[in-house]
Amino acid sequence: MRLVAAIFFASAIGSVAGADTSRETPLLEDDLTKNKRTRIDAPKDAFDADLDAALGGPQGFSTKELEKMGDRIKAELRRDRPRASPRIILFLYPGRISAEKLKSLSEVNVDIELIMDPCERSVCKEAVAKHIELVGRAVGTPVVAGAGWKMIFQTLTLKTSSTLHDQEVSVYQVPIKECIAAAQKPGGGLAWLDSQQHAEDDYEPIVTKAIARHAAERRVSLAAPPSVKRGPAGVDVRIKVRGDRARTQQQAIDALGACASGLRDNPKSPAQQALEVEVETGTRDGARRFRAPGNPVGLYVDGRMSGGDLWASYVAEIKKDGAQRLSFDDADASGRGVRSDAPDPDDNEVIALLSSSFQPFAACARAEAQKQKQFRGVVLTFKWTGAGKAEEIDVKEAALRGSPLARCLAAAVNAVRLPRHNAAPRTIEYPIRVQ
Repeated sequence: MRLVAAIFFASAIGSVAGADTSRETPLLEDDLTKNKRTRIDAPKDAFDADLDAALGGPQGFSTKELEKMGDRIKAELRRDRPRASPRIILFLYPGRISAEKLKSLSEVNVDIELIMDPCERSVCKEAVAKHIELVGRAVGTPVVAGAGWKMIFQTLTLKTSSTLHDQEVSVYQVPIKECIAAAQKPGGGLAWLDSQQHAEDDYEPIVTKAIARHAAERRVSLAAPPSVKRGPAGVDVRIKVRGDRARTQQQAIDALGACASGLRDNPKSPAQQALEVEVETGTRDGARRFRAPGNPVGLYVDGRMSGGDLWASYVAEIKKDGAQRLSFDDADASGRGVRSDAPDPDDNEVIALLSSSFQPFAACARAEAQKQKQFRGVVLTFKWTGAGKAEEIDVKEAALRGSPLARCLAAAVNAVRLPRHNAAPRTIEYPIRVQ
């Protein structure tokens, strides 16, 4: 389960009035102007407090651990005196949660968000660097464990605007582990910002080298340097490798894995990633070309999807006439749903549509997670027809087929308007993971 800790910074009283927590449960709130602390799991009365004390403190996970970190943040702020000072500190759970449910959590992932408004241009970079180090010192360790629970700090998000209520906000996302590392050396925050700027300014050559390095690690023989092109819509990667006819599938998968790993190495890689591999087979055909979206290839790299599943569901061959190799059964071979006036099918487009409409899918998974503590995710599967319809919607896990979760996900899919295409129905698999 994930908590979001939001720390609002302001130089003007009332500038955090727009913070909307109506759809979220504040686990812990420190109002620094009123010197008032509110938490959802506070003792209900003196008897409850005495019982906690007799048992050695609150049982299960409690906001007491977050209070300690909040106190350390305030102490660091008093010591450093940054020009943008906080007026309120919030630790939020993205949803409704009771004190009883909070105590039952065995693993809690915590994100921290700092909003600095305003952050004057002349001092903003220095202020961001100081707060990276400040949070690193306050957290100290990325994992805090107690009896039956574990709290894991994940990501610090810094949002800055150069003038009050400026709509153009700069966003910095720093893994908490890197905050801690930055705090351990002088100028660590500025060094982190400089490394991010380098990753941004020299993105394409840096990623090209990273892909080549991962290709060598996977024993993929490159026939030419990788091509990396980043644009407003995402990043396109093309890689040409030497292979042979007998192992073309595995060589293409290994090359795709090298591409995904190289993109992952750079924090400036966009979410939309289109990967293309050309394998020289040494036959009369000369070469075969394959393409796949970056997200499922990343799941394969993480070991959360097999190479066979990746190949069957997400890798498409690009024929010389522009058509794709499709796998379909006898029923599909009849041509049902094929539209000659529609474009070629593109799995990337469907995955992007599902991701952009993810909230209903997340609600289904969240409801299942509340019923089953061991639930860690599901793979949604359906047939995408040429008419732009989703058919045979279910989940891949046999134990959950036809379940309330499967029906909830089916309703969410049916609410998404899928594009038409000119081929036989495509099988789409969409993994949904719960952290």
